[in-house]
Amino acid sequence: MQAFENKEIIGRILKTTIGVIGRRTSDSYANVIIGSAIRELSNKYSFLKDINIQGTQYNEVYDIISFNSGLENVKPDQLANATNEFIEKISKSMGKDAGFYFIKEIKEDLPYEFEKTIKDIGIDLDYLQLQFITDLKDSYKFRIENFDILKNFFKILFDILDNEIGKRKAYLILEDLNKRFSIEYDFLKLVKINDVSSIPNIDSVTVDKNVNLVDENIVGTGIQKIVQELNNVVSEKNIIDFTDKIKDKLNSDYILKLNEIGVDFNVVKLKKELIIRHVIKALINVLTDSSNYSYATMVVNNVIREFDLKFSFFKDIKINKKSSENNDEEISISKSIENVNYSELGRGIQKIVEKITISLGDEAGSHFIEKFKKGLGKAYVLRIEEMGVNLHMIELKRNLTW
Repeated sequence: MQAFENKEIIGRILKTTIGVIGRRTSDSYANVIIGSAIRELSNKYSFLKDINIQGTQYNEVYDIISFNSGLENVKPDQLANATNEFIEKISKSMGKDAGFYFIKEIKEDLPYEFEKTIKDIGIDLDYLQLQFITDLKDSYKFRIENFDILKNFFKILFDILDNEIGKRKAYLILEDLNKRFSIEYDFLKLVKINDVSSIPNIDSVTVDKNVNLVDENIVGTGIQKIVQELNNVVSEKNIIDFTDKIKDKLNSDYILKLNEIGVDFNVVKLKKELIIRHVIKALINVLTDSSNYSYATMVVNNVIREFDLKFSFFKDIKINKKSSENNDEEISISKSIENVNYSELGRGIQKIVEKITISLGDEAGSHFIEKFKKGLGKAYVLRIEEMGVNLHMIELKRNLTW
């Protein structure tokens, strides 16, 4: 038996799509583009005519989306085909660069059990993302190597900062970052930031070709950390929201390549609520692999409750089931969490992950951190490490415990 009714599947996907597009553009634009796609596809899938999207107030899905009863008679494969074409159509209409992140953000917003259910009936978001990436790869005009990535990346950073604060300050900021991070990432010693304000007829960035010998995944990790640190610098100085400016200057070839080596600009400026939500979902997903969904949800929720007194902001985080009819987790996080210091939030995350890891048996716990890091994704791992979370230390403690 299908875990969710057709109207729940369509309703959830439409609501999530509206939210993702609305964050990038506006609610009114999301309403227009989604309504247009549904009308066009209804010529092929007549049951889509039973869906009505009303207004632009998106507090609750059923406030804006209504259905006729005939929708429940639609077969799962027809529903899946229509939904897949809907997502493909929307992602393509957003263009290569914005469309690249669209399906990933849809997947991120959907609960684990819901995503598993729709995959069972043929709505596979991982496949849709892979298909989108394959289409982008087909448009590659040349092979992008480390030299090209670093030369282009640092030049874009310099140009953005130059426009905002001038050549001299742009040079000082990037030179300082490059020197500091070259201690951890040797390849950055092959990158030189030049003071174009005092040396005429020279490029702002010089890169040694030997950088092509470096593992590109290491290059990606270094770039992600520089972006995160630079975001902190410009935020303190109230200069610019520079991640959007970087993406505006990168073409789709470079965006795809950077993503392949682990660079995710969206993670850099995520609100704290979204970081916590992603961590909780990753914990639940990993625990589900070795137990069951209900147990995993209970474990994570109970561990958070253990630290309510130590970290008062945990009192505003709750995991509940939406209803007894499905396993759709409802992660409730108060907006007040945005006022919590990043380091304090990091300490809270550290305690939760540490407690869960140590509480697992030797067999289940042996690869927990590794799976958790994979579930989070490289960019998120770097983001929480920046907040003070030390996953390596947690693994050492677990080994000592046993």
